[in-house]
Amino acid sequence: MTHPHLLRHTSCSRMAEAGVDPRTLQDIMGHASMKMTMELYNHVTNERLTNEIQKLNNRRIS
Repeated sequence: MTHPHLLRHTSCSRMAEAGVDPRTLQDIMGHASMKMTMELYNHVTNERLTNEIQKLNNRRIS
């Protein structure tokens, strides 16, 4: 059974994936601490991890 609260976790993760500023995301979620937002609600999927690593691979070192 999926609980409605799961939607908060999903929306937080999707906003982070979309590049929403972490401090702004904290306000949107209504959390008093950044730790709550980033460690409890913001989940990193394998796809997200792969995309971020690919970004690093695509950058040139100057």
